Amino acid sequence: MHTLIKTLRGLSFLGTCLLGLFINSAQAETFTQITATGTRDGFYYDFWKSGGNASFTLEEPGRYTASWDRTTQEILGGLGWQGGSPSVVNYAGVFGDSGSSNQNMYLAYYGTLADRSGSFPRFIYVYIVESYGSYNPANCSFINLGTYQSDGASYQLRRCQTDGPSIPELLSPYHYYAVRSPRKGFGAISGTITFENHVNAWKKLNFELPNTFYSMVMATEGYQSQGKSDITVSAGSSEFFTNSSSSSNSSSSSSSSSSSSSSSSSSSSSSSSASSSTSSSSSGKPANGEVAGALDIWAILLVVAAGFSRQRRKTHGSLIQ
Repeated sequence: MHTLIKTLRGLSFLGTCLLGLFINSAQAETFTQITATGTRDGFYYDFWKSGGNASFTLEEPGRYTASWDRTTQEILGGLGWQGGSPSVVNYAGVFGDSGSSNQNMYLAYYGTLADRSGSFPRFIYVYIVESYGSYNPANCSFINLGTYQSDGASYQLRRCQTDGPSIPELLSPYHYYAVRSPRKGFGAISGTITFENHVNAWKKLNFELPNTFYSMVMATEGYQSQGKSDITVSAGSSEFFTNSSSSSNSSSSSSSSSSSSSSSSSSSSSSSSASSSTSSSSSGKPANGEVAGALDIWAILLVVAAGFSRQRRKTHGSLIQ
């Protein structure tokens, strides 16, 4: 069933992304089909479900709502950016309700990244988990990489192994969870994720991000549960990370370094200039990220990889992507 769903996702991916390039309306748009990806109002959206009664609605720019019941095995829906991430991300809204602590659901900043240094891109998935219900992903029985502080909270970084098939040259068998403590509650919720802090902390814990961001979305995810969310996401900084080692700010600093590295500094400065000009929009996403993401051959390979990666580990009720 998962293979069929992901095959359909692959066939629909380019069409939905290209369609999203032309959608720029305040009118709400609701998705109830198996999968939907694309861009709208300068944001990238990603929705997936494994059947059942689940929906994902794009409201005004930067806001989405999601709901599902127990007829839906799994659901993921989120809104964010392609091609990188703002250095600071703000979110606010409603996540679940007072009874959601007994439901298996996450609110997380969820990223798909790729290492393009080889013949084929190698994809990994990361989560910065702000709130969760009945299962804490930091309890996965694998490797604890350490803890660090950001935005007034402690985060535990965990490398979890998938139980589904993996492709060594295309798909990492690991997924990375940075789980907030104390976790955010349910109902009215808001917060700030200083993404730059996380990237720097991960490096110190020997987790180096791949060199290419595909997408980062503030996502609601549920597994064998019921729930709802109403989340608004926005860029809290004009700086924009486009890979694991630089932001628009650090690239700018690089351009002022000594003349012995003037060639690389010039390249960094150009990258910084492009980043700064595109991230000045309300969404903070590169203007050409939508087209590049839709037409890039690596995006197609990403969909193929997703067909193998979206396998869930059910023994502990956890979500594995």
